[in-house]
Amino acid sequence: MEQTNPSSSSSYGNGVKSFVKSLTMLLVTIILLGYLLVWVMIPTNTYYLHWFPIVLSKTNSTYFGKQGGSILIYTFPILLVAALGCLYLHYGKHDARSGSWDSWRRPVIVRGPLGIISWTELSFLVMFAGLLVWSFYSYMHSMFRYARAEATQHGISVSEAKLKSSALLLGLIGNMCLALLFFPVTRGSSVLRLIGLTSEASIKYHIWIGHTAMTFFTAHGLCY
Repeated sequence: MEQTNPSSSSSYGNGVKSFVKSLTMLLVTIILLGYLLVWVMIPTNTYYLHWFPIVLSKTNSTYFGKQGGSILIYTFPILLVAALGCLYLHYGKHDARSGSWDSWRRPVIVRGPLGIISWTELSFLVMFAGLLVWSFYSYMHSMFRYARAEATQHGISVSEAKLKSSALLLGLIGNMCLALLFFPVTRGSSVLRLIGLTSEASIKYHIWIGHTAMTFFTAHGLCY
């Protein structure tokens, strides 16, 4: 009888695990890039006038109703990433971390208002700040374009119309911060482990994002 070579079986199993991990990471990367693209496009007229109405018309089912589009765009991608993250971490729990990923977890800022910050955390902070700046500019550019027409329609001055638009855009940007506060920061979160964030660091950023959201909402109320 032929005997199975243990080394060949082990190498075959490792090859399958490596393929599953690579495929899973590829899917996660594609989903996250698409998710980031959606957030970048949200402040634009292209999203609200063209993309979002099409999604709403396709997802207005009996079970989800009007919330189907929001669930598909905002909730489902993260749930899918969490499920794929569990699969990736299951196959990679016995593997040693590569040096390239370890370098992203090294602290780059030791003393600062946010404490110790790694390269991974710094990259997410930069992307978050960039998203806020881009959203502010895009909303302001779109709303101020029609400020004169709105002022004429409602019988108010142009400055009052711009102040009203500013209050609205501050509230919309605050909603972006509020959406990020609903991301789970538990220790067993597969999403945090997959992108290289710890629960302690995420709790710290949750606090600062909450302060940022309250700042925007306070300015939103004052402008109104």
